Amino acid sequence: MEEEKSPSLFANLLPESESILDEPALLDLFTTRVEELMRDDLDLLLSSLYRLDVEEYKIQDALRSADMPPARGIAKLIIDRQKEKIRTKKEYSSGKRQEWKGL
Repeated sequence: MEEEKSPSLFANLLPESESILDEPALLDLFTTRVEELMRDDLDLLLSSLYRLDVEEYKIQDALRSADMPPARGIAKLIIDRQKEKIRTKKEYSSGKRQEWKGL
């Protein structure tokens, strides 16, 4: 039996020829995809934000913000959350692990 795959938040986002983006370009790309999802598949966007562990109050703030369009705010939250996960992983994969073993 073939396993069904749920649609990916950012499936087919980048052409294969583009493999490296800087953060502003990534933000533009994510903003475009979030706009599409807000318009066409809000359930997928919301479930993806949940899986990415983006805090709900931050999403609400992004939706209400007068500083930037909602889709851009949500795209920024996604990038910020991923950066936070990377920092945490680096922190605990380096010397911090040894401190926990001594407890």
